[in-house]
Formats: sequence, structure tokens, C-alpha cells
Amino acid sequence: MTQHRGQTRPTFFAACAAMVVAAASVTACGNILDVDNPNNVGAEALNNPTAAASIVVGAENSTARAVSSALTPYTAATDESIWVGSRDAYGQLDNGGIGDPNNEYPDAAFFNVGEARWLAEQTIAKLEGFQKDGKLSDEQLLVRAYLNGAVIYNTIADIWDDTPISDRQTAGKNVGEQNMSVLYDSATTWLDRAAAIDPSGRVLAMRARTKFSKAIWQKLNPPGTTPADPLVNDAGAAEDATAALPKMPGDFFYSIETTNQNVGDGSGGGFGFEFNNRGELAVSPDLASLDPDDFHLVAVTAIDPVTGTEDATAKKMIAIVAQAEDGNNPPMVLTSKREMYLILAEVALAGGDNAGFDANINTIRALDGMPAYTGSGPTRLELLQYERRINLIFQGRRLSDMYRFGVTTGGIGLDGNPRWLPNSTARKQVGCLFPIPITERRANAEITGDPVCKP
Repeated sequence: MTQHRGQTRPTFFAACAAMVVAAASVTACGNILDVDNPNNVGAEALNNPTAAASIVVGAENSTARAVSSALTPYTAATDESIWVGSRDAYGQLDNGGIGDPNNEYPDAAFFNVGEARWLAEQTIAKLEGFQKDGKLSDEQLLVRAYLNGAVIYNTIADIWDDTPISDRQTAGKNVGEQNMSVLYDSATTWLDRAAAIDPSGRVLAMRARTKFSKAIWQKLNPPGTTPADPLVNDAGAAEDATAALPKMPGDFFYSIETTNQNVGDGSGGGFGFEFNNRGELAVSPDLASLDPDDFHLVAVTAIDPVTGTEDATAKKMIAIVAQAEDGNNPPMVLTSKREMYLILAEVALAGGDNAGFDANINTIRALDGMPAYTGSGPTRLELLQYERRINLIFQGRRLSDMYRFGVTTGGIGLDGNPRWLPNSTARKQVGCLFPIPITERRANAEITGDPVCKP
């Protein structure tokens, strides 16, 4: 959002000066310092239905900033990247220390996340009011508001163990760690309303993603152990994925973007900047070769487990972030056609339908000209894990996948050693995400309970 400095009105002062010189009544001018600023917009302006588009755009910008801020520390804790910079707080996350509420990066991101959540909720309420009064000129604006609400609620539930629901400066209670799945339920409700207006591919895909994310959350909560059965078999997610696919042309991605005016948290410059410009994080060495001087990406070298050759899918998906045209502001994928096929493949595998699994996985592989999987080489479970890692890379899904599939290394660093330390939160307490950070805890007296996940 661009802020403009206030502008005075010189013609007003000139007129008053002339009147004074002419010995006219100075009182007619009033106080010359009492000038209406045409750039000041009061809160009451948001009750005008003609402001609907601006309200939606503002909420979307806030969510973009929040997602960018949240993805950076989240990605640092996964095997999608390694820490190669100078900021020790990233190193703590890279080593699996995600339970520390004092870490500056989840702490800084939380300011943007809280703002985005509140704006999303208010935007939905405003536009629903306009619609009820018959004054909403374009229902697609309401669809966008519902989608935006679903995006930020998914982001919070995917990345944080708990969150308060506050109203600007009025502190609100925390949801509670074992109640966080209600955020997925709220997102689904909004997407239900969006689908009633416009059952488009992105709406149905977001709803499939939301239902699937909730099912993964249920596998990992309460946190502590790797689930005996990591596979998700959610009929609702599969139904939505099936319905979304015909409405998603080509290799469809639903993404959110930032600009240099809307980049991310207050500690860093947002996901793209920290990854590509400052270079705090680098693509995991088991997926790419890195420049030995600055650790920027040289080439993607991930090996397809089916063919044993370099993986074209990995090259394409990693390039979305690590080789983006605007390195500071790469598109952040929220969901995709690929994710729908991954959902269907996993549901099929969970149900013992190997043919269904193969068909869906091979449809993804065909998007990049990769040879079909026929059952030889990796097991289907191994291939599912790999394809999810590659096709959903840098999208905020990997940490929960690592937990449920029993990946405990945190990736392998340049020294050949595992990144997660043996006594780290991520190793000791499977399923733990970020706790409510220290700044929020100090400022909000309504928060109750200690985090289950400890540093």
C-alpha cells in the first residue's frame, strides 16, 4: 500500500491573505491551520459499497506480506533449504529449534499475520454486508475476500501451534493448541460460500487443500510421535480435487505475490529477499549445487528416483522461487493442479488402489515430460514422499510431511551432517510448529497455557 504525504491547499491561504489585506473579516477564513487534508480517509469511508474493491485489495496485500513473512522461518526449519547466512536465528531454525518463542523471525512475522487475519475477517464481514443490502456491484470481490480469508487461516494453522484472536488493540484469547483445526473449518466455511457464487478451479482447489491440511494436522496432534499410518484418506478433499481439475487449465498454479513496497517482516525483507538477495537460506544441497562463495543456486541437481536421472520437475518447481525473474518477490504458490493430483494419489494409495496412485502420479510426471512410474524402483510410499517434496517445495507444506513420514534429519548440510540436532524440538517432539511468539505473549494478557512444544 502506498502512503501519500498530506498536501495543503495554497489557494485557500492566498484567498485568506487577500481578505486580510482588504481589511475584510478575518473570522471568515477561520483558523488557517485548520485545513482539510483530502488524503485523510476515515474509517466511515469503509462503509461505502464503492470502496469494496479497495478493501479487498488492501486485505490481499496484507495477506501477501504475511505469507512472505511466515514462509521464511518455516522454510528454514525444513529440508527444502539450509542456512548459509549470518543471522543466528535462522541457524536455530535450521537446527530444528522451532520451539523457542524468542526467535526473531516467527516473532516478526506474527505482526503481519495478525494484521492479515483481522483484515481478512473484516473484509469478509463488510462485503457480506454490502451483498445483503444489495449494494455489492461485483460478487467476484466477495469470492476474493473468501479466498483471502482461507489463505491466511490455512497459513496460521499450517505454521503455528496456537494463535490468539484479537481485535486490533483489544486482546483476545488464544484458540488453544488442540483447537487449531477450527481454523481449517472456518476456511472451509468461507470456501463453501465462495463456491456457491463461483465454483471455479481455484476455489475448489483451495477447499481441497484446506480439508487435506486439516487431515494432516489431525495425524500430528497432539504432537509427540510419528503416526503409525501417515497416509491421509479424506473423501472430502478427494471430491473437491476431482471437481477442481477440469476447471484448472494447463499446469495451473494459484499464487500470491508481493512487491518491493509490500515485502515482508520487519527483521528481514520477505521470503524472496532472504532467499535470493541477502542469501540467508539456500536450496538444500541434496537438490542443487551451490556457488561455493555466496551459496546461490548454480544448478538444480535433484535425481528422479524412478529414472535415476536429473529431475525436470525439480528444475521447474525450484526455479519458481530460486530463479524468479524478480528475486525479491517470487510468486508464492498457494495451491495447484499438481497438488490436486497429489491428493488423489495419496487417497488412492491409502485405500490400496495402486492403479489409481500410478495414474495420478504419472499425470503429474507427464506435465514435465517425465517417464511414467510402473511400480519398479522406489516404493509407492517413497515416491509419494518425493513427489510431494518436489511439487510442493517452498509452499509451506514440508515440515508436516517430514513429521508424518518420519524424516528426522532436517536435510543434509554442506558438511554432510544432518541439520536437526538430536536434542532439538523438531527431533524430540514430532508435530511441533511455531509457538505464539514472545512479543505477543508479553503484550497479550489473555493468552493462557504454556506451549506443549519446548525449546
